[in-house]
Amino acid sequence: MSRTMHLLTGTALLLLTVSAAAHDYWLEPDGDGYLLYRGHRHSGHEGAAVVPYEPGIVQRAVCADGSGQGRTVRPGDRYPVRIPGPCSAVYVEADSGLWTQTLTGTRNLPRDQVSGALRSWRSVESVKRLEAWSPALARPVSDGLELVPTEDPFALAPGDKLRLLVTWQGRPRAGVAVAYDGRARGLTGKDGRINIRLRHRGPQSISASIDDPSAEPGTDKVVRSTALIFDLR
Repeated sequence: MSRTMHLLTGTALLLLTVSAAAHDYWLEPDGDGYLLYRGHRHSGHEGAAVVPYEPGIVQRAVCADGSGQGRTVRPGDRYPVRIPGPCSAVYVEADSGLWTQTLTGTRNLPRDQVSGALRSWRSVESVKRLEAWSPALARPVSDGLELVPTEDPFALAPGDKLRLLVTWQGRPRAGVAVAYDGRARGLTGKDGRINIRLRHRGPQSISASIDDPSAEPGTDKVVRSTALIFDLR
């Protein structure tokens, strides 16, 4: 098998591992703010369309204006968590805790609280919603894992390719698994970039995942996933 095929197979396996435990997160407009939901509405994965969560898992929220300047805003403390706006781009990060894979499924529990544990990880998930575009938004608005369009996505049409940059701690990240509508599309290059062909109008969902070794006792790794959502009108 070629190196490219090995990489693509690894991408698919990573995305399958993450999707087995993770949910989609998305933001819906609510007046001048946004409501955070999670579930399986946009990815096509099996499961309920909307899955409630504890508001305390939301760790931070960033609201960026057209100048690309991001400011930390206080998320609400009730479900569904409300993020104040308006924003040209809004980024929300949640820590859904420890997950353990067993022979019978995946549990949202530490490995010492389940039997037959195979591996365990902490899951940190984020979502960014684009409302409007300015060239200033071609850079990250946070230091978390983030998908950054390098061009105006609203100017594209189905069949066009969107050039994306994946950043972690504000810097390009190579070898990141990227999916479109829940389907693996490849890995970012050495420059942290990837092209994704848009397939349809309406809501767009692009996701990325990385995993790193964990120093936390009882866990094997930290799995970080992020999504970029916007409407192609």
